[in-house]
Amino acid sequence: MISEEGYFVNRDTSFVGVEGTPGALENHMTRGSTHFRGRSVELLHCCRRAAIGLGIAVLGSLALWAQPAQISPAANGPETSNAYRSGMSLVKEGRFDEAISAFKHDLESDPQNAALLNLIGAAYSLKGDFEQANIYLLRSLQTDPGFEPARRNLAISYFNSGKYDLATTEFERLINSPGSSRPVASLFLGIIAEKQKDFGKSASLLAEAGDIVDQYPQALLSFAHSLFELKQPGRASAALSRLDTMPGVTASEYFQAGQLYSQQRQHHQALAEFERADKVAPRLAGLQFQRAFVLDQLGRSDEALKLLQRLTSTNPDADSLNLLAELARRSGDLNLAIQSLRQAALLQPEKEVNYLDFSTICMDYENYPLALQAADVGLAHLPSSYRLLVQKGAILEKLGRFSEAEAIVRRASKLQEDNSVAVLSMGIIQTHAGEFQDAIDTLSSAIKVFSSNFQMQYYLGIALEQTLEHNTRAAEAFRQAIRLNPSFADSYYHLAKLYLQNDPKLAEENLLACLRLDPHHLSAEYSLGRLYLKTGRRDQGRALVEAFERQQQAEKLKEQQKPSLQLARR
Repeated sequence: MISEEGYFVNRDTSFVGVEGTPGALENHMTRGSTHFRGRSVELLHCCRRAAIGLGIAVLGSLALWAQPAQISPAANGPETSNAYRSGMSLVKEGRFDEAISAFKHDLESDPQNAALLNLIGAAYSLKGDFEQANIYLLRSLQTDPGFEPARRNLAISYFNSGKYDLATTEFERLINSPGSSRPVASLFLGIIAEKQKDFGKSASLLAEAGDIVDQYPQALLSFAHSLFELKQPGRASAALSRLDTMPGVTASEYFQAGQLYSQQRQHHQALAEFERADKVAPRLAGLQFQRAFVLDQLGRSDEALKLLQRLTSTNPDADSLNLLAELARRSGDLNLAIQSLRQAALLQPEKEVNYLDFSTICMDYENYPLALQAADVGLAHLPSSYRLLVQKGAILEKLGRFSEAEAIVRRASKLQEDNSVAVLSMGIIQTHAGEFQDAIDTLSSAIKVFSSNFQMQYYLGIALEQTLEHNTRAAEAFRQAIRLNPSFADSYYHLAKLYLQNDPKLAEENLLACLRLDPHHLSAEYSLGRLYLKTGRRDQGRALVEAFERQQQAEKLKEQQKPSLQLARR
């Protein structure tokens, strides 16, 4: 069995993060134990970059299971040999090849010794050679099927090498065995279930594992993730908060906690975890990007912008450059935004968001030729990109090239089953091209498939309204758009326009509803002012028309002061 003397043991080197995102974790060393008083030895997992020894129940993608075990009759006291003692010293020093040679020397005189076979398997696992580790651990179990230390080590070896189905089989055998195997088996099975996205099973197993979950950050992270997925945020946050009082938490574990909080929009808690990670390992991959994202979500965009500028000046990556571009655009620094997106495209030319963001900025500033150029460059790399094709269609429509635009979005609509954006774009293009009946047919057919899409109802109303013949159908389309999305101001405005001649009261109600949702809706403000003047409420009417004129002038001035995108191209 294993006693309580301490040696260093690696806890984790390759844990897969939330939602399957690989997290590059640092080696973290924690106290274990390695005094042997019997013939069994427990598995320590590999430390790839540091010397490690034997230790107690370490969890993560590196694991050690250490508990007393029954001695197999096949075990004949290997610890009494000089080769054994030499091998154990070499293990403590991280000299695994030499340790394996020493253990194999003893094995020559006793080739069926289950404990020695288990020792060699454990040493191979420490070395990271799981294939050889499994060979010796299986040989140990063939010699003595009841030798539980080898079965535990085999289960962990399978776990560490990502063979979760095989690991599950072994852990399920151990979970029904007597003694202390059950809680640790539950713990590993719970982590496996979380990795396999069986969150109900994971939460149940980790709850069964009891207090041992609170001893290992990776188990606690799996538990919290599962509870979040099960819509139990209170329990999940309570579990995750316990991470902050645990000793020896790695930067990557803090990082994963921050990601979990961020996904739940608990941005203050997320930032606190990212700050903890930053103190331990500020260069951890993805950390500064996540810090900047959360700072922006908390309204601290200036801090996020400065952080990203520092990061991308020394270690640029596409995600950080894209976020930097968005923050720069919002702050009015178009040169920085465009420069960042160009650099992101150079770094990761197969990432469509680079071209989408670039062309969107160009469209926002009405530089449609440059927007089209960006979309075409993207499509040269990603010819079957649904989103880029739809984007190109929208740009061509702005350029008045309606036939080309329609052909492009029609092509996009065939690329995926959920083609609602492409079909909606087609209806808009047809409307703007004056092909009202085609637009009505396109959108009416699409609504049968995408019945909850309020935009399709809204644009159907626009197309019907343009014909000047289908006011009743248009009004019904706008009413349906409002039912599907009561917060979209424009639907009320267009519905009001249909009532202006025949039902001024309903027109007024809808114009007021529009202005409640969007107090700066110029068209609604002007229409309501004109309606008040027409119905004898001259003071209210004049006030609204004058407010409209002031606001219209302010909008013109704002447009004149808008930065030129041509300058940003230099």
